[in-house]
Amino acid sequence: MISMNKRQKTRFIIKIILIILLIIFAVERIYNMKDEFRVSALDASDYGITETHLPIWDKLYDFEYLYDVLEENYPFFKVNERLHNIDWLGNKRKYKRIIRNTKNDAEFLVAIDHILKDLNNGHVNVFDGQRYRRYFKNAYLYNSKFGDPWGSLRKIEILSNHHIMGRYNFFGDMDEIEHIKLYDDSALETKVLIDNELAYMEIKEMAEFDTAINDQIKIKDFLREISDYDKLIIDIRGNRGGYDSYWNYIVSLLIKEPISYNYYSFFKGDYRHSYNPYRISYLSKINKLEEGILDQFPEEVKTDFNFYRNYTVRINPWLTATNSSDYINFKGKVYLLVDNLVFSASENFASFAKDSGFATLVGETTGGDRVFEVIPFISLPKSRFVIRYSRELGINADGTINMETGTIPHIQVDPTPHEDFTKDQCIQAVIND
Repeated sequence: MISMNKRQKTRFIIKIILIILLIIFAVERIYNMKDEFRVSALDASDYGITETHLPIWDKLYDFEYLYDVLEENYPFFKVNERLHNIDWLGNKRKYKRIIRNTKNDAEFLVAIDHILKDLNNGHVNVFDGQRYRRYFKNAYLYNSKFGDPWGSLRKIEILSNHHIMGRYNFFGDMDEIEHIKLYDDSALETKVLIDNELAYMEIKEMAEFDTAINDQIKIKDFLREISDYDKLIIDIRGNRGGYDSYWNYIVSLLIKEPISYNYYSFFKGDYRHSYNPYRISYLSKINKLEEGILDQFPEEVKTDFNFYRNYTVRINPWLTATNSSDYINFKGKVYLLVDNLVFSASENFASFAKDSGFATLVGETTGGDRVFEVIPFISLPKSRFVIRYSRELGINADGTINMETGTIPHIQVDPTPHEDFTKDQCIQAVIND
């Protein structure tokens, strides 16, 4: 038997190591080719962003930053695991693999969007250029109501930082975004379904600005016309939210005395600092909450959250009406039609309408995520992409998490809308109630 000398043994070992490394490299390349680790994208201009040819280490740095922000502040990881069987925090290696496979900034944007969609929350997203411009216009119009839009916008980092604006190739030219419509001309549709008995009002979105102002006139006129009807349907099926002021106004016209309801919200992060742009007033440490109250909520509220606030939703009809002729004096019963698309400000309406006794809810369980505070934004430090994320865990009247259980209607039926109201199960349930 021929024995190898020391040099031959060394060469043999090196060859074996190289073969193993090549096999590992080949397996890694093949594994990386799996569809779940790859995204495809159009040109950067198609997403309204500037291509900067970010190196892979900058993309990974941004992801680590985003991951840390969400780990410290996002409230619904366990809810997402229970509802969708996705361990987002546990998928970190998978998400980093996806990012490593991106070849340009556009693919990186699409990858971040893909990763955030695993959270299954409409309040969590990355901005493309169109969304950035819409938010800029919305903020400009909102601050215009207080007389100083540019002064206020300069205080909002994501709207005034020239690096972020450069990323989205937009530098505040209002003429450039004049064509962007934030809302349709009207979010409202009204009609009489049964003379002198059943009136119908559809709210497509909780609109703001001119749309809301014009709709308020139509709403008041319509409610005056049907004030003697037995039943009023308010249909918010498919309504994804907007501004609470829209539905607050409707409620204020229909009630005779102030109504209110109290809710708890919990937060992981400390937003009490006066210099925090998303500061929350009256936020308290969770250890100041009575143990008996905490025991009513899911265990993760105790273990995962550090702060809370109690919110009172109060609607006063006397603040809307300026004289006796403004009162509607509606004498009938109000029904609210809901489905699983009802979310955010529309969810605020649904939960308050049920909990306060304002309306009978008909349809299917809503989509949840009732929020009272402004939803925060961050920009990623290297790419400057803007991210919006949820931070507020709202609790239902029964102690469950609103994002998890939504609002369950009083009457549960197929919520599918139908042009012929005689075939719409929600409307028929109202008629038969």
